[in-house]
Formats: sequence, C-alpha cells, structure tokens
Amino acid sequence: MFSIAETRWGLTAAIILPQLADAIGARQVRRYAQTGERFDAHEARRIGLVHEVVPLSELDAAGERVVDHLLQNAPEANAQTKAIAFECAWGKMSDGTFARLVASHAAKRQSGEAAEGLASFTEKRAARWYRASA
Repeated sequence: MFSIAETRWGLTAAIILPQLADAIGARQVRRYAQTGERFDAHEARRIGLVHEVVPLSELDAAGERVVDHLLQNAPEANAQTKAIAFECAWGKMSDGTFARLVASHAAKRQSGEAAEGLASFTEKRAARWYRASA
C-alpha cells in the first residue's frame, strides 16, 4: 500500500513532492498528497509511481531481470545517464546545462566505451563489460 500522508500529520511532503511530480505528474500529486488516501500497487503502476507489479513469489526473479538489464549497460555511460536524468528532472534546465549536455554527449560518442557498445550492437553480441549470470 502507498500513501502521501504527511498532511494527515500536519506536515507537507515538500521534500519528496518534486520527485513525485516528476514520477506521477502534478495532477496525481495534488490528489494523493491532499487526500492522504491509501492506494495499492496496481494504482501505483497505473499512475506511474512503480514500473512493475509482480506476485511476491516472482519478486526475486523480477529483481534479477532488472539487475541483469543494468549489468548489460556500460557502467560509465549508466552513471553519467543517471546523473543527467536527475540534473534535468523537474523541468529545470538552463541553456548552459543544455549546452554542456550536448558537448558531453558528443564526447561520449567518441569514447572507447561507446565504440564497444556500438560494435556489440552491430555484431549482435554482448558487450565486453557484461558478464551473464549463470
């Protein structure tokens, strides 16, 4: 079960509201943060708060699939993408940030990691950094 219940306690959810608005949109935030109502995993999936809902018996396998997907990606590129995603979240990107992102993207395309990733794609093989789990 989920709830944005801070207003029930006389508080605001100020610290998490930007992340929630980014995940589920301002309309859903207004509803759930103001009502404090509880909602289940299926509603959380419908509004975009969670990516996937699986039965408890399948939770480990689902987690392993996500981890395997992460491990298939270039580590440095993933770290940079994660940082950029947070920097650009919530609609706050200056012209300077955009210019820096364009430059960093161009530089990354010239890296050895990118060369290996693109080669593995065109050659239909796993990238060197991926070690499949047994």
